[in-house]
Amino acid sequence: MTLVLADSIQPFALGLIGAILVWRLLCMTFQGPDHKEVWTRIEAVGVSGNGIFPWTRAVVGSILSIQKNAHEGYKRICKAKDRPFTLPTMWTGGAVVVLPPSLLPLLNKPDTELSGFRALIETIQLPYMISNRDIYENVIHFDVVRKILTKKEVIGSLAPTTAEELDIAFRECWGVSERWQTMNGWDVCGRIITRAALRTLIGEPLCRDETFLEQSRLYANSLFAGTAIINCLPPLVRPLLGPLLALRAKYYQARCQKVLRPYVEERIRLWNQRQERDNQPNDFLQWMIPKCSSAHSDQLEPNKTAMRLLALNTMFIFAMGYVFAHCIFDLYSSSPSPKAEFLHDLEEECKRVFVKHHGLSTKAAIDSLYRVDSSIRESMRLSDVGVTNLPLDVVSGKISLGNGIQVPPGVRMVFPTQSIHLDPSNYEQPLCFDAFRFSRRFETLEVPNKQLGERELLTSPTPSFLAFGYGRHGCPGRWFVAQTIKQALAYVIMNYDVELAGAPIKRKALLNMMVPPTNAQIRIRRKSQKETGL
Repeated sequence: MTLVLADSIQPFALGLIGAILVWRLLCMTFQGPDHKEVWTRIEAVGVSGNGIFPWTRAVVGSILSIQKNAHEGYKRICKAKDRPFTLPTMWTGGAVVVLPPSLLPLLNKPDTELSGFRALIETIQLPYMISNRDIYENVIHFDVVRKILTKKEVIGSLAPTTAEELDIAFRECWGVSERWQTMNGWDVCGRIITRAALRTLIGEPLCRDETFLEQSRLYANSLFAGTAIINCLPPLVRPLLGPLLALRAKYYQARCQKVLRPYVEERIRLWNQRQERDNQPNDFLQWMIPKCSSAHSDQLEPNKTAMRLLALNTMFIFAMGYVFAHCIFDLYSSSPSPKAEFLHDLEEECKRVFVKHHGLSTKAAIDSLYRVDSSIRESMRLSDVGVTNLPLDVVSGKISLGNGIQVPPGVRMVFPTQSIHLDPSNYEQPLCFDAFRFSRRFETLEVPNKQLGERELLTSPTPSFLAFGYGRHGCPGRWFVAQTIKQALAYVIMNYDVELAGAPIKRKALLNMMVPPTNAQIRIRRKSQKETGL
């Protein structure tokens, strides 16, 4: 069996290397003098020697070594010299330019000069995952996020419904037993977030449909697993193997769409018939229907509308599930003494705010959870989704990086976000989880102190915290994400005891993506009413 496997892997590996060599030769043959000048003027990290063969080895090796190379380049070049460096990566089949933090203002340049859209499409490999290009090129659903899901009054109006849904979801998914039980942490955290996200996206009753819930979760996981593997292939062979690797995600996509389509059709029918359009459901589907109706005539077609919901739902489920799961893992796996202090003080805050606001179902109550906010921000700092982020493609003209470096169109640039988050000059003991890192200095204040500056909240991007983007590229849905995850974490703290089971979690990078700990086990028990005191 081993010999058969080895015999099958060897030609496949040789084929990949051959494809990369061909790709590199094509790139080197057809790139202009401006591109050649960029690669010669900027120091490369992870390449031992000159020529096509060292670069090919580096590109192949980037699947497992990009994290190490990115950290080395950041320390040796970005920090020491305030200069960019090039990083070989299978993502592009060549290299990306990694920018120092001093160049973060480039993110505010207009999309006509620097655009992150194509890079985002490639990161998720949407052309393989979604057959209809109009779904990901005509981003009506993201326009709705930017225009509606950024309003304070809208965010506040969602708090009662997500609080209600979280209570039901935790009781059903985590249980109410006061005896310890062991569960897959990644799955049970994902189930909670799936319920909360679907309640906001499509409302009742479909958000509680067990078939749709499970298919949505499987779709999100299979989509990101498939894209991670596709990104590890040479660009030259992706058109051949990409469609095959996307089949699993498309299978779950079709099952989700089968359930979702008649629900969308009924919502559209009711919207068309309703003269007085008051008392409508307060969810994303209802916000999107008039937006699609006012666009091109075919945008309100039920299949398209359903696919837009699925595309957005997948982003919410995976991204929010990733953050929530890691927050649980980071908080409950910290050292015994700090963990006891963190949990005690977090529970004190949650109960105090709960009593004062008669629950955690208002924006005012959730905004008062400063320790909870800090804990999630700290987890996002420590447990990045990717090694680098905030990709930018040069679209037109030349972009100056200083030191005489001019980057022409066609070059992709990124920022070393993980290295920035783990930089000792930005954070004391950066490898340690400190739940109150961002709230501690404000604890004793009764009135604002200008000398301490403003609070660094979960939704506040700074040059040293880029988990939600920065500048014009800040995530427009971050207020909803923050509010929902704060409600979920506060619910866990007040109602459950949690322990990590098994070996400590070791995070690994696959190309640019940090692989989620899908096998992590947790032990949980519901606290008694006497223990909660509520």
